[in-house]
Amino acid sequence: MFGTSWHIGRIFGIPLRIHISWFLVFALVVWSLARYYFPAVLSQSPLWEYWVLGVVAALLLFASVLVHELGHCLVALRYRIPIAQITLFIFGGMAQIRREAPTPKAEFLIAIAGPIVSVGVGLCFWLLAALPRAPLELTAVSEHLRNINLVLAIFNLVPGYPLDGGRVLRAALWAWSKNFHKATRQAARAGQGFAVLLMLFGAWDMVAGLAIGGVWFLLIGAFLYTAAHNTHRQVAFQESLMGLRVGDVMTPEVVVLEAGMTLDEAVNNYFLRFGYGGFPVVDNGRLVGVLSLKEIKAIPRYRWGTLTVGEVMAPHSLQAEIHPDEPITAAMERMIHDDRSRLVVRDGGRVLGLVTRSGIARFLDLRQR
Repeated sequence: MFGTSWHIGRIFGIPLRIHISWFLVFALVVWSLARYYFPAVLSQSPLWEYWVLGVVAALLLFASVLVHELGHCLVALRYRIPIAQITLFIFGGMAQIRREAPTPKAEFLIAIAGPIVSVGVGLCFWLLAALPRAPLELTAVSEHLRNINLVLAIFNLVPGYPLDGGRVLRAALWAWSKNFHKATRQAARAGQGFAVLLMLFGAWDMVAGLAIGGVWFLLIGAFLYTAAHNTHRQVAFQESLMGLRVGDVMTPEVVVLEAGMTLDEAVNNYFLRFGYGGFPVVDNGRLVGVLSLKEIKAIPRYRWGTLTVGEVMAPHSLQAEIHPDEPITAAMERMIHDDRSRLVVRDGGRVLGLVTRSGIARFLDLRQR
């Protein structure tokens, strides 16, 4: 989703990544603080001190953003909702929560946690700034971060998806209408409306000669509009899946690989011949795993003639199979959660077919024509 980013560690077990765009905004924040803010409030300090304070304040700013996202994540984890990662990027931070909240109450609590944390962090910096006999440098940094965190909390409470306030709005609409998809559509429309206002405000700033601020509002507005628009499309996609079972979408013609055949045989006689991205693997008629292009690509070409399918395949597990009567949304959620491209459709001991991401996409494409 974010393109080029780097894993820098874990916090509370959640992977933390930094996107390449973070370095740009970090440099801009340091430059603006060292060039304008600190010279205005600490007029007698040397130039090098402005840059040092700029770096410190920028790092604390992004630490505040990270704590804001952790607020969302920790509440989500209490509801047993897995977190894919937290990514710091040009617009601050984003926690990638793998699935939606189970109830309107959970949605509200997850959404409101971030702004509450930001207010709390802002109050902590306010207390630091108010310390008697505090160094002027500490006061200057603390006052700036106090204001930024309070602005962050207020901005995120705007009732437009995907902002936190939009998720709070969705929780309220969901509780009132008892319809998650309808609530999401309405919150996304509110988000698009707010994004358009931001872009108009940015255009006005640029006409007025405030180029940097204008470009920033335009970028934020465009990002929010795109996110809200994609959410709207995703809801429409989810609604198109309602009522569909796995058995309606699965591929019933099951072509299987024998665990004892070599990778060369599997590639030449099955992958190239049928064009599928993966096959179930059997050993004496018993399902033992799945071999996909993902596993094959990890093996050097010169070893294909000696390694067998059974040595390379992903071993079968209950998570890799699904019943034909389960909703197709359950299959998609499991494939996304476990990073699988296919599931084996099974009823008792019988393998009935395969359900794949590409197969679902083809089915929906044909259905909409």
